Amino acid sequence: MTVERLPPGALARLARTRCAPGDHAALRDGAHSLRLVLFKSLLTRLERHPGAVPRPARERFEEHWRLLERTEARDRRPVRDTLDYPSVGHWLARTLAAPDGDALAGALGHFGAVVAAAALRASGSFTLETATPGGVLVLPGAGLAETGTGTVRLTAHGRTARLTAAGRRTGPVLLRVPGRVCGVGPGWRALSALPGSDALVDDLDPYRAPPEGVSRAALPPAPRSETGGEPWARHWRAALDLLRATDAERAAEVTALLRCLVPLARSGPYGRAVTRVSATYRVAPGAVLTSAPDTAEDLAEVLVHETQHGKLAVLHDLLPLHRAAPEAVHRVAWRADPRPFAGVLQGTYAHLALADFWARAAAGRTGTPSARREARARRDSYLRQVAQALPILLESGELTPAGREFTQGMERHLADLGRLRDPSAAIGGTSPAGDVR
Repeated sequence: MTVERLPPGALARLARTRCAPGDHAALRDGAHSLRLVLFKSLLTRLERHPGAVPRPARERFEEHWRLLERTEARDRRPVRDTLDYPSVGHWLARTLAAPDGDALAGALGHFGAVVAAAALRASGSFTLETATPGGVLVLPGAGLAETGTGTVRLTAHGRTARLTAAGRRTGPVLLRVPGRVCGVGPGWRALSALPGSDALVDDLDPYRAPPEGVSRAALPPAPRSETGGEPWARHWRAALDLLRATDAERAAEVTALLRCLVPLARSGPYGRAVTRVSATYRVAPGAVLTSAPDTAEDLAEVLVHETQHGKLAVLHDLLPLHRAAPEAVHRVAWRADPRPFAGVLQGTYAHLALADFWARAAAGRTGTPSARREARARRDSYLRQVAQALPILLESGELTPAGREFTQGMERHLADLGRLRDPSAAIGGTSPAGDVR
């Protein structure tokens, strides 16, 4: 993608951490194109190295791929929605990294569930056989069906689909409505919807987070048994209400780009408790992984912060903003550890958006005087952090021409916001949120 292919003025708007509806569509299209590149990489690997997996695994994959092609020819939208779901990106990354042999064959097995989810969302009849590791069929963006067997046949006609194993019915009945999948009967567990948006709470998909965990604490995703007692819908509603009352454009950006929220466990593998962690991954745009927030303000910050990471990651993949050496590191105000150039750019961009958000909250007429004072303090802290980091970017030789134009736009926006700043404000502590990975 080039600057010319972006909507007019998009690079300038994005530099100011803003989006118009056309920009949302361009970012979603860009993320979709990159997802297709990953699928192409997988296909190329299997075509060039037919012995990478045992023949039955390769033939099953090819059968599933043909069904996906037939489904897309009939109804493209549900296929795209399924392939673009964030957990599919994590699965693709793991599969591409898997060594030849049983590991790759095992990872490929999940592709049947991905195709099943797409075909179930579309119209038309089909039959599909797929592996169900652990006796569970996981349908990305929908939920999971407990099958009690390692392989099932899925037969769909009209508005229903049934699971069979060894010629006998097993698991719940799956129901098909336009663009959605749900289930009835024992063994069906659905993802929960977040009110006021199309986003979901994903606490079921085994590929919703990287296998190594999130952040230096290696936090795993929280299982359904932990998230059931956490009022995520209420947290989300309060944060979204705050965003809409403070900055309606920012709220629209979050709801347009976010597909799912992935709750994280409160402690890592060694039992060390962690208060606040959030993350975004380049292979899975549209997902925000986060620990449970304490307040609506905390979750609103996470949503603004991580949405900027996702936007910038897609933009950089499509229109490179820098060509930085990965070994070069820099000190920044919001992290105790030195950051690579890409991390400085990501962090500066996210904190500029937070400064913008809290500037609007401080200037608004809603909220108590105490809340507006807190908003001013957060605004000023983020402004100072950005002011310290921007020279690192602008004085480097790593920015591309597009990256320099983009960063200069950030600098102009900082200048506009800086007129509101209290010069005596102190720089805040280290950021609880990680840079995009």
